[in-house]
Amino acid sequence: TVQLHDGRVLNRKELCLNAIRCYPDNGWAYKNIGLELVPGETVQLHNGRVVDKKQLFVEAIRCGPDHSSAYYNLGNVIASGETVHLHDGRVVDKKQLFVE
Repeated sequence: TVQLHDGRVLNRKELCLNAIRCYPDNGWAYKNIGLELVPGETVQLHNGRVVDKKQLFVEAIRCGPDHSSAYYNLGNVIASGETVHLHDGRVVDKKQLFVE
């Protein structure tokens, strides 16, 4: 946790949510929130969307298509045989994500 100049104390997840509120295309923040969530946990973004780990990693890839750790983390959260639709129109499976 960290205490901000205004007195608020925020954890990692809250800091990343604030970063996304200020910079909605911050792929690192989406990825880092995804890493903080436990399986089945969701978080509400500033725009009202409720997302899980998988959706956060997909958002991280949308923001930074060259963000290799987002592909890796997404590959780790999907099941074998499962596919994911990326924002660029591709449908990828676990193996394809690890290749990225």
